[in-house]
Amino acid sequence: MAKFNGETETKDPYVRVTFEALLEAVLPVTYRTPPGTGSDLIPVPGGVELKLHEYLIRELDHSQFQPVNAPDGLPPLSRSTAQMLDLGAEQYIRRGLALPLTEGFPGGGQFTRLAPIDRLLTLELIDRLEIPLGELSLPFKNNPGLVQTMVNSFTQLPYFGYYCEWYGYGTTRFAPPADRRLQFVPPGWQLAGYPGPSFGYREFRGFLLTYPACQGGSQ
Repeated sequence: MAKFNGETETKDPYVRVTFEALLEAVLPVTYRTPPGTGSDLIPVPGGVELKLHEYLIRELDHSQFQPVNAPDGLPPLSRSTAQMLDLGAEQYIRRGLALPLTEGFPGGGQFTRLAPIDRLLTLELIDRLEIPLGELSLPFKNNPGLVQTMVNSFTQLPYFGYYCEWYGYGTTRFAPPADRRLQFVPPGWQLAGYPGPSFGYREFRGFLLTYPACQGGSQ
């Protein structure tokens, strides 16, 4: 489990825009027709709009994936992950598979320059371990199992953040867990039709029925 200490979002713009590019591909803006409105479509915010890059970065940098007894100067896991995405993008581009590159996100690497569909295909390439593992930063260097585990998490963590209460914590979402307060209903709850937490309370529910133990064998 991640442990948060109340710090604000990452100060590393390279990491931030790389994860924004990941979210734009994995959890993009969609459109839906609200009940009773005919054919009118309204946009549904995606991962970038809900600032889920903050959630992903904090989950990674405070996760169990951090190596034990790591040497001094080891970069945060979020930065090593962003570098892995860029290395995968470079391999994908070299194969001549990419659509025309875009200008990318300011401050980002090659991964941000790919079209969203090519970013998803880059994840598949990394998952197949078709990248030079020896060129990765720790803890991914020559660690194929962790590489594949991380790629798998890219299809899970964004949705955990989207449908959980994290965004609804508002200005308290960076606070320690005990200090967070739900300030509004998260969009993910509305989409899922989740009514919110139901707080339990003590209530008399009758007497416990017991049977005396039989003695002396069967009767």
